[in-house]
Amino acid sequence: MKYKNIFSVAVLTLLAFTALNSCDTDAEKLIIQEPYTYDDQYYENLRAWKQTPHEITYGYYASYTNAKNPTSYGERFLGLPDSIDIVNLWSAIPTPEDWPVAYEDMVYCQKMKGTRFVMHADAAHYNHTCYAREYNEAKGEFEYIMEGGSPKIIKTEANDSMSIVYYARWAVDTLVQCGLDGVDFDYEGWNGTNITIVAKECDKYLGPNGKWPEKLFIIDWFNSAPPEGTEPYTDWYVRQAYTWQIGFQTGSGGRPIEKTVLCESTGAESENGGKDGAMIRDYARWEPATGHKGGTGAYYMDYNYMSTSGIPYKEFREAIQIMNPAVHK
Repeated sequence: MKYKNIFSVAVLTLLAFTALNSCDTDAEKLIIQEPYTYDDQYYENLRAWKQTPHEITYGYYASYTNAKNPTSYGERFLGLPDSIDIVNLWSAIPTPEDWPVAYEDMVYCQKMKGTRFVMHADAAHYNHTCYAREYNEAKGEFEYIMEGGSPKIIKTEANDSMSIVYYARWAVDTLVQCGLDGVDFDYEGWNGTNITIVAKECDKYLGPNGKWPEKLFIIDWFNSAPPEGTEPYTDWYVRQAYTWQIGFQTGSGGRPIEKTVLCESTGAESENGGKDGAMIRDYARWEPATGHKGGTGAYYMDYNYMSTSGIPYKEFREAIQIMNPAVHK
């Protein structure tokens, strides 16, 4: 089954290299002639469409931390395709102090384009340190647990389930305080018990059962899929790809394919240095025998900005169009 876009103006904007200055309601152009901007109705339609059922696009992105004052749209969230659903903050969390341009761009994309930004949390190693905290229902916020007059510091340990709970709370509190839209736990080393503990704890705060139902809980994986026990609490599973040499991989590891986003590697290690999107369009075309996939995405999509076609993110944009063809009246 193929989802269709439900609005008639373009869902994909091509941002050029300079400030935006005109209005357009035609379908997205693959050849840049001049910079474009769009009217309020376009952005309203775009945000509404992202709330409808469709195969999503997901991208790991890091170039926004290359410079505090970037000179290229390849280093800015504003340079990404408008129709991307979720951006994984593969480097740092943008803050007004550390990355002011990236922070302003992120807030603009959240507000105007409905793009969601998720932080990256590690579930491959242990020994993370963070403050222990608990949720204060009366105040509607997390508070540090004090020990000897100072916040209690914990370290995650495989055999200490409470340390895993505190780590989950750290992630939730961080994303809420930083104005993010969710968290993606990188499941590549933990045991199944601990990632399930995280999923259950995050479910108290994120997703339809949580205090912030609009915020997402995501698990990505590469070799071993997360256990079945995480399914009730997970919005999306993301099947990672670190190298194009692993071939065309469409398995969901036993997790629901309609909740699984299949990623291609478009980083520097991939064919042609990732510039031409490797097999991302093939992933976009692929569908299971019954139903539909959750979507497709790119690990370290930054390189596709330098598509040899001369069109930034050309192959990534085409993948979006393949999954969600624009409707024309």
